[in-house]
Amino acid sequence: MQMKKWRTHEALNPKISVVIAVYNKPEVLKLCLEGYRRQSFFIKDGENFEIILADDGSTPEIEKLFAEFARSVPLPCTYLFQADSGWGKIRMLNWSIVEAHSDFLIFTDSDCVPHPHFVRAHYESQEEKTALCGRRVDLMETVSEKLTLEDIRNGKLESPFWVLRNGWSRKIDYGDQGLYFPSWLVKISESFYHPPTVLGSNFSIHKKWLWEVNGFDESFKEPGLGEDTDIERRFLLNGLKLKWITHRAIQFHVWHPLTCVGERSRKTYELHKEKGNKEAVLGLQELKKFLNQK
Repeated sequence: MQMKKWRTHEALNPKISVVIAVYNKPEVLKLCLEGYRRQSFFIKDGENFEIILADDGSTPEIEKLFAEFARSVPLPCTYLFQADSGWGKIRMLNWSIVEAHSDFLIFTDSDCVPHPHFVRAHYESQEEKTALCGRRVDLMETVSEKLTLEDIRNGKLESPFWVLRNGWSRKIDYGDQGLYFPSWLVKISESFYHPPTVLGSNFSIHKKWLWEVNGFDESFKEPGLGEDTDIERRFLLNGLKLKWITHRAIQFHVWHPLTCVGERSRKTYELHKEKGNKEAVLGLQELKKFLNQK
């Protein structure tokens, strides 16, 4: 299988690595990357973070776009690519863990635009043996089609008035998740939530705990469950905690037709759940051996 990687600003030591899974849709990726250009963690706090683009077989336009972005920002950027041979997101996530230059990782998708405090919220909320769990605001089709780079630069999405107005008119779903709260109010609001759960597009954890559970499980060959539900199950079996960081680590999900959980994924998950395995059947250790042979 054809695989490719490159890095920029290798001398920098990032405090955190953001893993962005991508497959085509360059116009949406532009919106996502513009959000990371505006992160307060770098602009206000003066801290470095790494962006890892995990490309599961996109056309060359995606690499070109990311290379242009990487040249325009003083942040370490890593590009990972594997040739398109069907859905291979899980392997790309595991490869990102292997290549990450920091010990703390955020996982997200290229169709999610981060709030300016997104990286800072994950970094400041770290706890030992804990996976941090965020959620997202779903932008409906009409809003997504009109969203521009200028909207991102001008901070349109994080305006509470914009969020409330579009939530009221049902142009966005889960609009309450788009309101940024001070920490004291977050603690009050979370007392009304259901127990935290992992969402593949918005969670973070220390790298050592990902190795403890052997990363994501590549035995999942279709979307759904392998990116979040299965690894959450193994986090809990290994004694890790889950913690909400809603209203702090905010992201806005650009509309696309719903991706359904595949039947093969359901069967794979039920099989693993029945066995109660604490580590991925086909995960980080197996990928590391494969990469060492290349």
